[in-house]
Amino acid sequence: MSNSTHRVNVVKIEEILPHPNADTLGIVYIGGYQCVVKKDAYKVGELAVYLQPDSVVPQTKPFEFLWADVPPQEEVPVRKRRITVRRFRGQWSEGLLLPVYDFKELELKLLVEGMDVAEALGIQHYEEPEPGPSRTPRTRPQYQHPWRSWSAFKFWVLYKLGFADQLHGDNAKPPKNTPPTYDVEGFKNYPHTFAEGEDVIVTEKVHGSNARYLFDGKTMHVGSKNLWKSEKSTCIWRRALKELPWIEEWCRLNPLCTLYGEVVPTQKGYTYGTDETFPVKFFAFDVLLPEGRWEDKKVFEFTVPVNAKVPLLYQGPYDAAKLKELAEGKSLAPGAKHIREGIVISSTMERQVRGLGRAQLKLKSMAFLEREAKNG
Repeated sequence: MSNSTHRVNVVKIEEILPHPNADTLGIVYIGGYQCVVKKDAYKVGELAVYLQPDSVVPQTKPFEFLWADVPPQEEVPVRKRRITVRRFRGQWSEGLLLPVYDFKELELKLLVEGMDVAEALGIQHYEEPEPGPSRTPRTRPQYQHPWRSWSAFKFWVLYKLGFADQLHGDNAKPPKNTPPTYDVEGFKNYPHTFAEGEDVIVTEKVHGSNARYLFDGKTMHVGSKNLWKSEKSTCIWRRALKELPWIEEWCRLNPLCTLYGEVVPTQKGYTYGTDETFPVKFFAFDVLLPEGRWEDKKVFEFTVPVNAKVPLLYQGPYDAAKLKELAEGKSLAPGAKHIREGIVISSTMERQVRGLGRAQLKLKSMAFLEREAKNG
């Protein structure tokens, strides 16, 4: 479940609306996103390149204006190259819109509306770094000979089999039939997924670190979004398993089911009521059944302890305007004293959407995105 829709698309300027507070600025809509632009930089019908929020741009000439305050010859940090949201004269600008002729790498004659040029321009999707030892990139030990010692020989064998990167220090070998990584596509990329009046469930999107728990009948597996954690690890995913015994109890009662959720606190300023008494919390949000089917949302409401689930914000008929309101506000997690990251909207009855997958989307709070932009 990778973030497959975080694209960098070639778009056509359909309309440039006036900015209510600035004569020289205009507003352009790209799908569900709003961008503030200079009026004289674009013409209706022209092609442009649109970068969604949380795109990370390379250190190349078209983007130099983003880090004008960084001394020449210095490496530009990711926080300066990360595209976010900003307000211009009171209006939100989500992402970045640039003329196609800014990019010499692109063959202008071959460009068509809807083309993804992320790879051609070297633009990547921003991922929150994992907390703890896994944040430090691994370098391969320099052994003089693979048979000089048993540990060296073992590493050499694992390296040849392709497991070395997963078996170092904090990380472990993945379980058999490895459960997929978990991600949810953006609402503004698929604004027509839900029909007006369709029964939906809206939960709070918790700003922590993605977690996976699975008991295979023999071993209790603990995973982050992309890696699996060693029993010897002191990472927050293992700490959650130790501090919250209900997780392992649930997994043992439901062997081969993968419990997905968010562990906190891992992001600065988002503690969700953790303290000395409760130093770590886990908010469950989904279950993958052994046969590869996702558990129905109504069933999920009863299988996981009430105080261990992501906060439920709404269940009822789909209303796009109401959802945008629900994305804002304070977190409803017990003890939390900060804003929410956003919401996740799911069809009450599990269903698939062509070109998307599950009928499930996320919508981030604009206040959260603005705060992320300011904090870098």
